[in-house]
Amino acid sequence: MDDSFYKLVFEGEILPGFKERKVRKNLKELLNADKAELKCLFSGKPVIIRKNMTASEIRPYERAMMKAGAHCRILSMTSNEELPQTPPETIPEQKQPAESGKFQLLPRMGRVRFIASLWVIALLVVCACWVPGLLTPHLTPFYPPLESLHLTLGMMTIACLLMLTIAARRLHDSDRSGWKSLLLVIPGINLLFLIWLTFSSGTASTNRFGPTPYSAGRIAQVFGLWIPLLALIAAGSYGWLYQNELLQLAANVPEMIDQLVLPALEQNL
Repeated sequence: MDDSFYKLVFEGEILPGFKERKVRKNLKELLNADKAELKCLFSGKPVIIRKNMTASEIRPYERAMMKAGAHCRILSMTSNEELPQTPPETIPEQKQPAESGKFQLLPRMGRVRFIASLWVIALLVVCACWVPGLLTPHLTPFYPPLESLHLTLGMMTIACLLMLTIAARRLHDSDRSGWKSLLLVIPGINLLFLIWLTFSSGTASTNRFGPTPYSAGRIAQVFGLWIPLLALIAAGSYGWLYQNELLQLAANVPEMIDQLVLPALEQNL
């Protein structure tokens, strides 16, 4: 009986028929690896997955890595001996996790991408309030029925639909029904619900709405992470430096409302 000890080494190579993105996802789940560990795994340098095991003990780990799409080598701990690779055709195909058995119209969305999408919706709302007033004088000669109100309502409708869509995708990330996004139409509750959508975490693995969403790109990270973070720091710093002025402004708010609202009400009445 051979009692030699071996190590399982991965050098970033993937098996034919697999894509690197899929292999990265599989190894993240198989090895419970974080981003730094995944970067090390695919750096091209040898990484020891298991060591000090006999040939019979290390083979199951090799097969598990091969199912994930990773090409590994089994090397001796004390010599240059290398065991032959297990033939890929002898390994049963990996069963894909159930993803509700149908195409997902609204796939999952992470927190960073959700916050970045809110910027797009905010920009659309601003355009709905500002752009129609500029376009109407140029459009009405050609389309007499078209008015600024029509453009505003149309753009606001698109913004609302987009908001409901990304809210549903965010709910899917936490394995909840997208119909709960209708809570956004309830005044008062919608603000608390939006805060919960922003900070709630999704499921760590595949759920009934699909696999874990891909990491946010650089643009999404800028708008969904760094700009909000810098805005909070700037707002906090401004509030600390000018707290007396802000308190005075808050005290004058009722008087300002009376000066702006009451004359308008008197004219209408």
